Amino acid sequence: MSDPLQIPVLSGDLVTLRPHRESDLDAVYERCLDEDTRRFTTIPLEYTPEMAKEYLTGLLDPSEAMISWAIEVDGSYAGTIDLRRMPVDAGAGDLGYVTHPAFRGRGVMSEAVRLAVRHAFLGLGWQTVRWQAHAGNWGSAKAVWRNGFPLPTRVPDLLVERGALVDGWISTLHAPAPTGPVVSWDELRAALGDPA
Repeated sequence: MSDPLQIPVLSGDLVTLRPHRESDLDAVYERCLDEDTRRFTTIPLEYTPEMAKEYLTGLLDPSEAMISWAIEVDGSYAGTIDLRRMPVDAGAGDLGYVTHPAFRGRGVMSEAVRLAVRHAFLGLGWQTVRWQAHAGNWGSAKAVWRNGFPLPTRVPDLLVERGALVDGWISTLHAPAPTGPVVSWDELRAALGDPA
């Protein structure tokens, strides 16, 4: 059995990544009621305050398999970002995140991804960070694109959502990682079949 992963406080120009607090509860619940959050995550559609409390309580204790940070902007909860360790020798894990709707479109998640990925490579010694998202989740794709993730691959039936298989995007970043986009945003959108 591995030791629990520590949750360090990481700061950038815009965001601070910190352990969750009980005081995040109302904002976590608000986030889980958001239409886009429901569309692109597996949270139950009938989400209750009790579910939010149970979820948050689970994040307050260190885990051997996951680091989960609250994203804070100007003293307010702005989302959650996780690194989930995979049971492989080389050191690898999955990156997941969700932004509170009041903080979208401001570069919050792009900076949070940069801080979390840097910690995965330099702090945890991982060699690989994998990102997956529902196909069509352009906001999620933009945050990893800005941080050097390769062009995602569209995979039919990649994800399970509420008892059904849905198409997803996947991209894997290896250390040492580039610090900026490896293709233009227009190239990425065209490759993933954006009708716009």
